This record gives sequence, structure tokens and C-alpha cells, in this order.
Amino acid sequence: MKAVLGILLATILAACAVPGPREPDRYFILDAGITAPRSGAPVVVAPTTAAGFYDTQDIAYSRAPGTREYYRFNRWTERPQRSIHAQLAARLGGGPARDGLRLDTNLDEIYHDASEQPGTARIAITAELVDPAGRTVLARRTFSRSVPAASYDAPGAVHGFNRALAALIGDIEAWVAVEARPKAR
Repeated sequence: MKAVLGILLATILAACAVPGPREPDRYFILDAGITAPRSGAPVVVAPTTAAGFYDTQDIAYSRAPGTREYYRFNRWTERPQRSIHAQLAARLGGGPARDGLRLDTNLDEIYHDASEQPGTARIAITAELVDPAGRTVLARRTFSRSVPAASYDAPGAVHGFNRALAALIGDIEAWVAVEARPKAR
């Protein structure tokens, strides 16, 4: 009897371990469509940092307020802060920086708010305009954008992220242009 139970248990465990078909991994590019620098106040764009949970290639989502999870088979091709930095530098880093100003940015959050269908792509970035010579922060602001996801899944969320990021970069660019102007004394 023990032998039969042992064989039956072994068979059940082996059946559970047999890999079945699974969804293939998909990789997405975070791309705001930045193609050329704009005129304006060029600054040195420091590498973007990220809050710990978002410092990953995994794409995050939330089905309930105050919670976050990662999609299982959907990832970024690179960590979002690297993509954001490259796109900010492409847009704002053209030419010598006026007055040696530096733009520091931190990715506060990037997640698919999937509490309702199709959900919303949410991105928040804190930016600081810094005078490295005087080691002073001249201006600081948090920017956030929410764009409806195209569909209730990771590809739909990525479409929304790309649109949200394009708007955020425009917001940051306009803010830098205003804050980097020489102040009247």
C-alpha cells in the first residue's frame, strides 16, 4: 500500500513539474518619439535616477490603490530611467549649457493603473535645476502625467506610457526654459 501511494504521489508531482505552454517573454521600448533637440535653454542632463521599486526592467501595474505588481512576461528593453535620461538629453542637451546649469531627474513612479479597464498609464518625475558651481537647487518640481491605456494589458499600457512620457518631456522642457532664464535683479 505504501509503495502504491508513493508511486501515485511521485506521478502527481511529476505531472505538476511538466512544463506546459507559457506566454513568451515580450520586451518593450519606452519611447516618447523624441527625434531632434529643440531650441531653448540647453542644460547638462544628469542621469535619471529611479525609486527602488521602479529600478528594474519589469513593467509595473496596480489593480488596487496602494499596491504594485510586475507583469510576469512583459519587460522594458532597458530600465525606464535610462530611456528617460536619453530622451531628456536628446531634447535638452543640445549645445553648451547656459550658465553651467544641470538638470537632475528622478523617476518617482511608472505603472499601469489597472484598477478599471483599460486602465491608465501613470508616470511621475521630480526635476531639479541645479547650479553646480554654487551647489544650489534653483528650482524643483514634480511632473506627472496620466494617459489612458490603449488596452487592458502590458502592450496597451506601454502605448499610454509612450504618450505620457512625450507630454512629460514637453512639460519639463518648458519648465527648464522658464527657470533657466536669467533673473532680473
